[in-house]
Amino acid sequence: MRLYVTGGTGLVGSNIIRLARRRNDIEIIAAQYGPPPEWDVDYELDPLDMADTSAVRESILKYQPDAVIHCAANLNHAYMQENRAAAWQMTVQGNLAFAQTCAEVGARYVFVSSDWVFDGQQPLVDEDSPPFPVNFYGFMKTVCERDIMGVAGLSYGIGRLAGIYGLNYSNPSLLRKQNDVGFDLGNYVVDQLSRGLIAEIWTGPKVNEVAHPTLASDGAEMLLRLAEHDENGIFHCWGSEAISRLQLAFHFADVFGVDRTLIVPVPTDPVVLDRYRHIRIPFRIVTSNEKTCAALGRKTLNVSDGMRELKAQWDAFHGLV
Repeated sequence: MRLYVTGGTGLVGSNIIRLARRRNDIEIIAAQYGPPPEWDVDYELDPLDMADTSAVRESILKYQPDAVIHCAANLNHAYMQENRAAAWQMTVQGNLAFAQTCAEVGARYVFVSSDWVFDGQQPLVDEDSPPFPVNFYGFMKTVCERDIMGVAGLSYGIGRLAGIYGLNYSNPSLLRKQNDVGFDLGNYVVDQLSRGLIAEIWTGPKVNEVAHPTLASDGAEMLLRLAEHDENGIFHCWGSEAISRLQLAFHFADVFGVDRTLIVPVPTDPVVLDRYRHIRIPFRIVTSNEKTCAALGRKTLNVSDGMRELKAQWDAFHGLV
């Protein structure tokens, strides 16, 4: 299989490439936007600005992949709110260019979406629940999903992810370790605790308080399976268990053998509240992914198993085992 990955220097993309490189039957092409990988790679890199839809089409036509996994995304919500036209061009128009060109060349298209297509007000949602985004990022992801479904002749899988944490195997220096209102606080907590520093856990207002944390390698495996799957539709590729921000931090502390007193619940930073004053945040997103796990042949990791796997990866990556 010739596999084309966007966002290959990011958290999810680097884990997909790491898994694919272990197999002899996958040839990898990685679209590159921004800094190159921090070490030499044994796969092809293709510089690509995803806001340039003509360049997107030309790249897919050039490489004729069997499957495309589109991981690249802008996660700066304040920037997207203030620069909607640019964000729309890169996210929505870029996605449509990928989808249409994949249909043209007969490639399977896997688009990475988000749990933020939901508003966080329902007690439980699943793959068939109607989306109800409350911010521009979630709205764009929802539009992308609908655009994909409307492309004639396209083989596609929409793989939603949530609360991603883990190791970046391509560009560790690009790993986001800052605290934020979203549920992608796992790497911030690990970074703070591993250095013996206090990890402040924002408890509100304006935070994604409950979600399904997803180990990057676990989500990557689900997306790779989705690329080799033949069913069209929406798939929930995130972790199998919902948890609160504070309980997530406690799990990290326990698995990494760190004193829980380093975890301090505090109100959300006033500076951040001001930055997000016009942006709504889903509060509590609890979902089912049983349909996805049955279709893709494996259950995603729960919180404890995900933490233990991260600890093993952390030790191996840092040369401790």
